[in-house]
Amino acid sequence: MPTESRVAHVPATGAHVLIDSDGAAMVRTSAGRFLRLQAPPPGLWDVLAGDSAGDEATAAYLAALQEEMASREAADAQHRWPASKRTVGLLGSGAVIDELAQALGEWEVSTQRYATSAQLLATGHPGPDGEPVNGGGGPVACDLVIAYADSGAERADWGRLDVLPGEGVAWLRAYREGENCFVDPIGVTAEDPGSEQVRRRRLAASLVPGQLAAWQRAAPADGRPIPSSARTFLVGRILAVALAWAQETALLEEYRQTLWTFVPATGTVSEHPVLGYAPPYVPDEPVIRR
Repeated sequence: MPTESRVAHVPATGAHVLIDSDGAAMVRTSAGRFLRLQAPPPGLWDVLAGDSAGDEATAAYLAALQEEMASREAADAQHRWPASKRTVGLLGSGAVIDELAQALGEWEVSTQRYATSAQLLATGHPGPDGEPVNGGGGPVACDLVIAYADSGAERADWGRLDVLPGEGVAWLRAYREGENCFVDPIGVTAEDPGSEQVRRRRLAASLVPGQLAAWQRAAPADGRPIPSSARTFLVGRILAVALAWAQETALLEEYRQTLWTFVPATGTVSEHPVLGYAPPYVPDEPVIRR
């Protein structure tokens, strides 16, 4: 009669050892991959189950297993979010920013929070004299900046940060208008649409552009917290775009030119193409010669 399978956690890792009903020993990695254990010592299960301290050979085998699993988990973490991109600035406040900070922290990403664009810009890499370059105007000391705003007033100066992609800093924006949620295209290069270009594109596509612009300028912040259902959708989209940027997946190209919208009232998720464009030519002021 076959015995039941047994599972035990490999200490200090996310892996588990499985002894199946026919006695075969496997290890399941934290990424869900099953690997057969080669010549496990007879006392390994008792050590994993906490029933025995084990002999020297068993302890050495377990230590080697832990080292191998830890190495694989470090490689997985590097794939998930490369170490060279793990400095992220979070601009804004509230539950959305709190959840982003928590999620990124779980992914071993270092986050720094900023209340205003001016505060963020003041963190530019120091120049030879120790002061931020360009008078604190950039480049900021981040690989990626993620901003969130509950009202138009909170994102009124985001245009100052549209220069970030040209300085090598990715620029990702999310916001609410009333209860509706938006995630702008992520800016990776200077040619990608910035916050001001997205605003103008939205006005151009609106059936009532004048009223939309007036509402964006005048609408106060909604004093109610963002509903948890909407927050879940919004944070999930932001993290999906950020991961695509970190991993440089094929989806990144799509996210660079897509405005994402969620309307809680109807439960509708939609996407709209937004392409960057060259700024219109503005002639210099004429010089009056006397």
